[in-house]
Amino acid sequence: MTHAATVSEKMFEVTYTYTYPNGTPEECHEEMTESRILQVEKLIAGGTTSWGATYSNLVIIQELGYTDVSNIETWYKLGLKNPSIKQSYDPEFSRNSFSQCMTIDTLVKKLRHDNWCLGQAFYYKNLCFINQIDGGGEWKVIRDDIAFESWSCGYVIRTDGVERFINRLNRMLAATDEQLRSLDYMDAGEVFQCEHCSKKMYPGSDEIFLQGTTCENCYINKKMYMDAIVTKVKSGEQLLKSDLSYIQYSDSFYGAGKGMEDNRGLIFWDNEVAIGYPYGARDAVDIKIYKPKPYDTANPSLVEWQLVDEYEAKEINIA
Repeated sequence: MTHAATVSEKMFEVTYTYTYPNGTPEECHEEMTESRILQVEKLIAGGTTSWGATYSNLVIIQELGYTDVSNIETWYKLGLKNPSIKQSYDPEFSRNSFSQCMTIDTLVKKLRHDNWCLGQAFYYKNLCFINQIDGGGEWKVIRDDIAFESWSCGYVIRTDGVERFINRLNRMLAATDEQLRSLDYMDAGEVFQCEHCSKKMYPGSDEIFLQGTTCENCYINKKMYMDAIVTKVKSGEQLLKSDLSYIQYSDSFYGAGKGMEDNRGLIFWDNEVAIGYPYGARDAVDIKIYKPKPYDTANPSLVEWQLVDEYEAKEINIA
């Protein structure tokens, strides 16, 4: 059986004017498939749409090439494994939910917004993002046939900026399969070095120095430092303030969409444990530990995250 979304189409760069029902015009510049261009031309010829908006001034700037639909069937099946995506109904998640972005800038433009339908999917090359929250922007991230991440893209872009976001996308594209599966994709691609000692710094950030000019004050081997924190938590030990001395506000990321009971920031998350750290508490003393629990015995990969420990990190008083 042939599905509409699995048929390659020509893609074009276009501009047009979209006028809202209240009469407010918006000049749009985007990538559009040939079939979508025909739809817009029909809307222009027909005048006002059924919802009261109008299209006008459609201009085709250039042809961008043909869409690559080789991974859509795989991504569709992986999307169906997500309980939320599977339950989408308006519109229903289908092979037609996937929209290719011919440039990485177009992908960023789509992902920076947080009001997408459940199951809406965008992809650039072999990297795909499927929205997991109705009216939101928490994306299931897949490269080829590896679903390896859940990412609040809009929040990340607003927090870290477009340049650093694109840097991370390029690392996802450059990573080995094993780096994706182990969530070590930040080690792929460009590597920053400490300007003082030339040692490798934690990839993905150019703001990893504390105040000071010596290597004692920088985040050299920050990934190893984070690994030590995770090892301590997984062994059942409680974290101290000194364990968290290098953690800054910018190191946390949004935890919603991972089954957390609130929107606390996370400093770490893998398939075994998540370590929470609240926004605004720069001394990082309020620690929350989450662990996954399967809720479907027939499919152990389906889990919900449960709060298993909560405490205030303290210093040890040495007499």
